[in-house]
Amino acid sequence: MRGRGVTQNDAEGFRWFLAAAEKGNAEAQYEVGSLYAMGRGISRDDAKASKWLLSAAENGNAKAQYNMGVRYAYGRGVPKDNQQAAFWFRKSADQGLAIGQLGLAAGYANGLGLPQDKTEALKRYTKAAEQGLPEAQTQVGLIFYIGDGTPVNYQQAMLWFQRSAEQKNADAEFNLGVMYERGQGVQTDFSKAAQYYDLAAEHGSATALSNLGSLYQNGRGVPQDQQKAMKLHTMAAEKGVFEAQRYLAGAYLTGGGVQKDVMQAAKWMQLAAAHGDAETECNLAVLYLTGTGLPQSSRDALTWFQKAAEQGLARAQHNLGALYGNGQGTSKDLVAAYKWLLLAEQGGYKDSQQALDRLKPQMTSEQITEAQRLAGAWTSSHPRLTMR
Repeated sequence: MRGRGVTQNDAEGFRWFLAAAEKGNAEAQYEVGSLYAMGRGISRDDAKASKWLLSAAENGNAKAQYNMGVRYAYGRGVPKDNQQAAFWFRKSADQGLAIGQLGLAAGYANGLGLPQDKTEALKRYTKAAEQGLPEAQTQVGLIFYIGDGTPVNYQQAMLWFQRSAEQKNADAEFNLGVMYERGQGVQTDFSKAAQYYDLAAEHGSATALSNLGSLYQNGRGVPQDQQKAMKLHTMAAEKGVFEAQRYLAGAYLTGGGVQKDVMQAAKWMQLAAAHGDAETECNLAVLYLTGTGLPQSSRDALTWFQKAAEQGLARAQHNLGALYGNGQGTSKDLVAAYKWLLLAEQGGYKDSQQALDRLKPQMTSEQITEAQRLAGAWTSSHPRLTMR
């Protein structure tokens, strides 16, 4: 298959592996399953891949056991079954395969096919990390960083991130950048933060591009350079990083560090709002309401105010109430208007009380009571976002 001493021929290699697999050779069964999974030398076939990988797993092949764990976890060629996934991850881990330990650890961490057990998860992640698996080293670092089932320990977090970063793991490099930028477990060092973000970006972290852009934007650890900051934010935004998309929307809207461009602002605001952030949804609604960079649409404004209001953002609730009260983008509905304005007032939005006072004379006592009941029901089942 690898063309050592002969011309590489995937189809011919598959035939030789298949002949050995049919005679019960576990390694050959694993190779045949892998080739079916990749579509090398034969048409891709998940069902046949699972058949041969299962045969290899039952014959004790640790790599096949791990792969069957993955297949059951995601339902690839077999029905999705977290208990079966955990069973095969354990078989693989018991043979000392580091990546099998990683799969088993994830099962314990998330309660997938196993009782959730943070202590056992850390134990398994650590075993894989000690075998040098960078993904596990990063995960152990994260557990100590956030204190997931164990006390926060920045020194341990940094130790494991550094071990993983030595293997050019982008997530670990990014996390080290965050720790140096925030001064967590170390003295704040923007220069080192920039170095780690740069490495993480080089190794594929899109978020690192955005964080590095922020350092250039503010001249922290690097020379202040608005042009380079915009370039880095744009690269990150094009890769789908929410923070970068939100930054570009604001920069183009206000002309901060770039020429003001409401069309570009609207473009990035739309992309950022798709991530579900309430503040951004509310800002997009304002663009639709005012026709800034987008065709004016009270209906679209109402849709985005509604999304943000349902997340508990008082500013969005106030604006949603105003639209219902004026019949903008929807039929006029005083009960809905009062409900949302009342929720906004309870959330501390300063203009909502005056809006309620103006609305009350237009309503019956029954309508006000119903609006209050609806607001109470909403409050009991929804979170409240802190005002910004």
